[in-house]
Amino acid sequence: MKLSRKEFEARYEQGRLKLAFIGMSNIGKSYTAMRLATAYDFNLIEVDKIIWENLGHDSIDAFAQWQGHPYTEGYGERETQSIALETLATKKALQTKRRNPIIDTTGSVIYTDEAVLKTLKNNFYVVYIEAMEDHIERLKAQYFKQPKPLVWAGHYEKLDGKTETQSILECYPKLLASRGEAYEKLADVTLPSTLILNADIGLQDIFTALKPTL
Repeated sequence: MKLSRKEFEARYEQGRLKLAFIGMSNIGKSYTAMRLATAYDFNLIEVDKIIWENLGHDSIDAFAQWQGHPYTEGYGERETQSIALETLATKKALQTKRRNPIIDTTGSVIYTDEAVLKTLKNNFYVVYIEAMEDHIERLKAQYFKQPKPLVWAGHYEKLDGKTETQSILECYPKLLASRGEAYEKLADVTLPSTLILNADIGLQDIFTALKPTL
């Protein structure tokens, strides 16, 4: 949803500003959305939480364990099911009537159905947190250190002479590049991960960076 800076600020004051964060898992979407919801007049909606609660799980870790890695047996079926669940959960989140909602989307929101993506783009001010080169290695390490559900959408392949883990690490940048193009098409503003994850940058500066320039 294209907004001018004046419209952005007016909607916020009126409680009608709808934000959505998109980007890869572990890039700072949840952390930033939570900080904004704590310090400013926003209401946080976590799509991942809606999904794992619908699955009967009690945490994101359990959701990640259920989905598994792209080389585990049955992953393809669970990936398809996961996208269907994400579509339903995102649709529910987009229907919120809360004051100044912030939707923390899944990293794979781009794979939800066309109607959901159209509603997201037309009705929310979409903030894309772009993974910069400095943080790509960190994301790859976090994939195993703090697993989150990840839809590979055909971007994983077992490479000759490589273990499954090595293959994942080498295929990850290809997944990242593909998603980056899709995230850019949805976004109203793009913020670099070097801004979001910089401990020296204050929250007020991040909130200001969200706003349209004009």
